[in-house]
Amino acid sequence: MKLRGWLVTGLVVCIVLAHVALWRSGMDTSTKLAFTVLNAIGWTIVLAPILLVDKWLDAKRGQNQDRD
Repeated sequence: MKLRGWLVTGLVVCIVLAHVALWRSGMDTSTKLAFTVLNAIGWTIVLAPILLVDKWLDAKRGQNQDRD
């Protein structure tokens, strides 16, 4: 696995562990749910463009190698 894959895997593991810690805390359930939804939306906004641009860049590199 590439370094990039390990970094994404590590980031996802940290996010999941943070959510587990949040849900095991003594906060009110509605507050936990609100934080979880907000966090999931935030990470989607951050990670989705990064992953999509990475896929696009890999495809462009493949096209350039085919031309050479």
